[in-house]
Amino acid sequence: MVSIERGQLVIQPASGKPVPPEWIAANRTGLCREALMAVGMDAFEYIGYSTGHYGKSRVAGVTLQFVSVLSGQSVYAVFNADLTRQRTTAAGKAGALLPKGQFRVGKRSHFYKFWLSTGLPFPRRLAAMHDYMGKLRSVVVTGSVTDDRFKVGSLAPVSLTAEQFRAAVLPDNIRTISGQAPDNSRTKVPDKETATAQESCGLQPNQTTGVANHGNKVIRMCGNKTLSNTPQETHRAPEDQSVDEWLSHYDSA
Repeated sequence: MVSIERGQLVIQPASGKPVPPEWIAANRTGLCREALMAVGMDAFEYIGYSTGHYGKSRVAGVTLQFVSVLSGQSVYAVFNADLTRQRTTAAGKAGALLPKGQFRVGKRSHFYKFWLSTGLPFPRRLAAMHDYMGKLRSVVVTGSVTDDRFKVGSLAPVSLTAEQFRAAVLPDNIRTISGQAPDNSRTKVPDKETATAQESCGLQPNQTTGVANHGNKVIRMCGNKTLSNTPQETHRAPEDQSVDEWLSHYDSA
């Protein structure tokens, strides 16, 4: 069973054995792309993030960069975030800027809600969220995009059930056609070959000939015995003769 749950590819082998993580990492994008193309859905992979102050008001935030699985289009999402220290510590005073790449978010923020929807683990402290950002690489997301920018409230992980995934990658009509083609071939070819063989050896007997004689004649004609009134150089097995040669020999017998 293969599905996409909370944006992550999930494979449950029939053997019950776990799938090697390195195999999933190497094949995740290809499998997701095939299924998404079949159902007509685009999705985006996370490729990185940055922090900064944006707009005329210089509002602090964190920008997540994504790329389309299908087209390669680059899009981004900007979430409000705090880039300053909350309290004074040995590393710095309260209100001072955090080191590059670090940020803080609250539990009511859009970023927190988005992360919660992915099912990914949270750090023990939200201030350490920057250490967990790499985990987003295993998640494919979707959402409303305008001018290469996600509407943050619409950003959500992709979900595709095992039934939807199976129907997308292996449609029922393809499985039926591919399964029936060999059956049709096997049915038609032997029947034609059998009919041809019977027509060659099953010519109507002369009604004035006895049953025993007729039987012997058929056996001789269908076997490899030579014909007494046929030149020696043309004595060949029936399967090596052309149709005209075979009928000629039959008539002469």
